[in-house]
Amino acid sequence: MVDHWSHEHPLTLVETRGGDHCYGCEVRFGSGEQAYGCSIDGCEYSNLLHQECAAVAREIRHPLHHPHHILIQRHEPDLRGCNICERTIWSIGYKCTSSGCWFQMHLRCAHDSDLIDAATPDVDEQRRAIIRHPSHPKHDLKLLRGRCPSKCDACGATRKGSSYICTKDACQYLIHQKCASLPQHLKREDHHHSLSLSFQVPREYIRLQYKCDVCNISFLPNYWIYHCPLCRYIVHIKCAFNKKPRVIDISIGKDIVHLPTNEVAVEQITPFVMRQRGGEILIPPIILPASSPSIELVNVKYYKFIHHQHQLTLVSSGDPSQEEEEEQDEENYGVRSELICDGCITPISSSSYYYMSCSECKYNLHLACFHLPPNVPSLPIHRHDYHHSLDLLSCDKLRPWQITICSVCQNATNGLFYSCTACNFNVDMLCGCMPDTIHHAFHPQHLLKHVTESDLGRDINRRRLSCAAGCGEDVDDYDCYRCCSIPCEFIVHVRCALLPVSVRSRRWDEHHPLLLTYDATLNRPGDFYCDQCEKQMNPRSWMYHCRTCDISFHPNCFKTTSGWFRNIRLGQEYDVNAETHPHPLTFQLLTTKRRCDICGWDRHEKQGFYCALCNFFICLYFCGEKMIEYGDMKAVG
Repeated sequence: MVDHWSHEHPLTLVETRGGDHCYGCEVRFGSGEQAYGCSIDGCEYSNLLHQECAAVAREIRHPLHHPHHILIQRHEPDLRGCNICERTIWSIGYKCTSSGCWFQMHLRCAHDSDLIDAATPDVDEQRRAIIRHPSHPKHDLKLLRGRCPSKCDACGATRKGSSYICTKDACQYLIHQKCASLPQHLKREDHHHSLSLSFQVPREYIRLQYKCDVCNISFLPNYWIYHCPLCRYIVHIKCAFNKKPRVIDISIGKDIVHLPTNEVAVEQITPFVMRQRGGEILIPPIILPASSPSIELVNVKYYKFIHHQHQLTLVSSGDPSQEEEEEQDEENYGVRSELICDGCITPISSSSYYYMSCSECKYNLHLACFHLPPNVPSLPIHRHDYHHSLDLLSCDKLRPWQITICSVCQNATNGLFYSCTACNFNVDMLCGCMPDTIHHAFHPQHLLKHVTESDLGRDINRRRLSCAAGCGEDVDDYDCYRCCSIPCEFIVHVRCALLPVSVRSRRWDEHHPLLLTYDATLNRPGDFYCDQCEKQMNPRSWMYHCRTCDISFHPNCFKTTSGWFRNIRLGQEYDVNAETHPHPLTFQLLTTKRRCDICGWDRHEKQGFYCALCNFFICLYFCGEKMIEYGDMKAVG
């Protein structure tokens, strides 16, 4: 029993449940593990503490802060953000007591993580009753046979078996005999470098919130690990000897989407449309009944779409006329435009075979987007207690700056979307076609299940979770996909899970695609910097990377020239009054600041109308919309 400053009652050892987190270090307890908690009947205090977290000094001085400043333990709401890892403190932390100093840090970040050089003992450790171990160089350790009296300082477990205990009565250092005999180096089949034993978790791993590469659970700073300093591969010592997690059979489950992908129409939208049509396969050309409310058959070749004013034609992706048109665009404007679907705002690749196209205004649709049902009774990603149907709506192609925000991923879109007027719910096509369960290549051993933003807001354990993509956003800010297996802590935002597997940009690399990379240190140790914002990147955060050219981007920093990334369709063409400008302009989002050539202001660098031939630019809100209103600029189509 201990008295702890954070609670009015004495704390006693209690048995934890699966899913509980320590109120000190925020690490999840193992099932059945003992921790300090209040055992008074009727007390609503539900926080639990590791034995070592309850025993750490309340007042300290820390080498990363002013040597004369004293840090004292506090908990929320007295704490805000950690000055070490720059994340919110949701539990116990240290706060500077000096007047005017706002230094704060997590309890786990306060531990000094300097490594001790590990030297192999000269004699067999298991045969000696008294040893000197490199993890505890100041004192000798003596062998204690029988039941382990307390938690091991190496692995954190309490179990039967012999242990080594410090010969100094005042020092309570204890490690299992098996832990004391662990090799300094070992080799795993799933990693190409030898792993080194470390007696504390390096501070960098704590700051970047790395998790075990085997069990995907966080680390306690003072427990031992095996890691590869080159690649930052890191595992618990108890996981180091476990086999690599088995990858599930990705063919299981007919409604499971496998991500990431660049074939959105094939992997997401087509299965969704087939389910809505009762499993009917989409084989072009499709002759639909004339009674259909959304699509009217004009003849064998021409079709009418409810959200477009012109007739659409069934076109092959290898149609020579389309290639000639793209080559003409490249000759006139210097950029070969990428064919983009105006429904889901993703590329129409050559593997799509067929798509629907309007020759009058360059309006294009995947075949699957063309057959999207005009209304659906429900969506797996839209949960509601009452029966709410959703209607298929479209943004105005001629005014691409008029966008709709998706209620699931919070990204903007100017294409097709489903809307529920009963609860003000809008969802773009990428999210709307997603099932309740997915499989992601970054977490191949388990399936992921959709959890809403409101579900996460009610989950007290969300504070310890972070998006696996390393985007820096809180998990309860957006809908997520969470691992179905407990106690695995894997969780990723829906918006991050939908990132395409590769992107291209003529500005940066016209020869190689930039691939979505989950661990850039594999076969390339070192630091990484974003080529757009020039900030240092966490090598374990998701990035777009080209190994050949050594180019890296944060996903939010990468901008494509064709303008399909993040669901915004750019490139709409406008004819301008010849007195204003002799060439057509296109609607663009610019990454560099530019002065408007009409009003002269330089505050409109985000959106505007741009000429690739002569760098002429018109800002949107002060000049462009007025010119469209007065008829000086008209959309082509």
